Amino acid sequence: MGGFNIGSAIVGAVQGFVVGGPAGAVAGGLGGGLTGNPSATSTGNPTGDLINAQLAAAQNGYMAANAQQQIQQMAFQTQMQAQTNAFNDMNDEKSEMARETNELRSASMEQRKADNEITKEFIKSIA
Repeated sequence: MGGFNIGSAIVGAVQGFVVGGPAGAVAGGLGGGLTGNPSATSTGNPTGDLINAQLAAAQNGYMAANAQQQIQQMAFQTQMQAQTNAFNDMNDEKSEMARETNELRSASMEQRKADNEITKEFIKSIA
């Protein structure tokens, strides 16, 4: 071995602390310093490496599935918003048409009242 690598020991200690707290910092620092590999916490563990690879693959699969679900949810929300906007626009138009109809009805009623008054005055003038 070429001795103790200080740079790898520091990086290994930081990584070890993140993963395992103070005990992880000690293990990471020693592993990084002795091996020269800052991510080494042991001197070669094929079983651990295999398990870590399987775990990483499983986590990547889970994250991909989760991302797909989020994409589907965003598409669903976009469709729901479009439907909501269309519904609101239709209701706004329907309300405007009802308001216009009521205005026409009111104007018609005022015209009838005026016509009735004119008719009454006409009858008075003939009699």
